Amino acid sequence: MRNLLMMANYNTWANEQIFRICSKLTDSEYRKDRGVFFGSIHNTLNHLLLVDILWLSRYKGRAVDYISSLDQILYDDFESLHNARVEWDRVFVEYVEGLDPADLEKTLTYSRMSGVKGEGSRQELLFTLLNHQTHHRGQVHAMLTQAGISNSDMPALDLIDYLRVSRA
Repeated sequence: MRNLLMMANYNTWANEQIFRICSKLTDSEYRKDRGVFFGSIHNTLNHLLLVDILWLSRYKGRAVDYISSLDQILYDDFESLHNARVEWDRVFVEYVEGLDPADLEKTLTYSRMSGVKGEGSRQELLFTLLNHQTHHRGQVHAMLTQAGISNSDMPALDLIDYLRVSRA
C-alpha cells in the first residue's frame, strides 16, 4: 500500500515537471507532429489524461460515455489540459489513499474500448496505469529534446529524484 501511494505521488510530481517545461514551448513546438504514437506533445499529454479518466472510472465502477477513442482530444488548449491534469492527479492520489489493503487484491473486470474483456487485481491494474504514465512521459521527454529544450533545463524524472525532493 505504501509503495502504491508513493508511486501515485511520484506520478503527480512527474506530471507537474513535464507541464512546467512544456509551458516554455511555443504553441507550434508544443503541437508539432514528432512521429511518436500520438504525434505531438499535446496529443500525448491528452492521451495520458484520457486513459487515467478511463481507468479511474473503471476502478470506481462508473461508465465514461464521452470518450470514444484513445486519441480523442479532451482539452484543446494547454492551460485547460494542465488544470485537468492537476485535478485528476489529485483525485487519483485521494483514491489510492482511500484504498484498504484488501481492496488491492480484489479482481476488477473491465471492457477495453475495443470491446475486449479483461480482468486483474486492482493492484496490478493500478501499477499498469502508473507504468503507462511513465512510458508516455518518456516519449514527451524525448519530444521536448526535439523541441530544443536543453539537457540542463530538462527535468530529471527518475523516482530517486522525486524521493530526494519529497524528503527535503
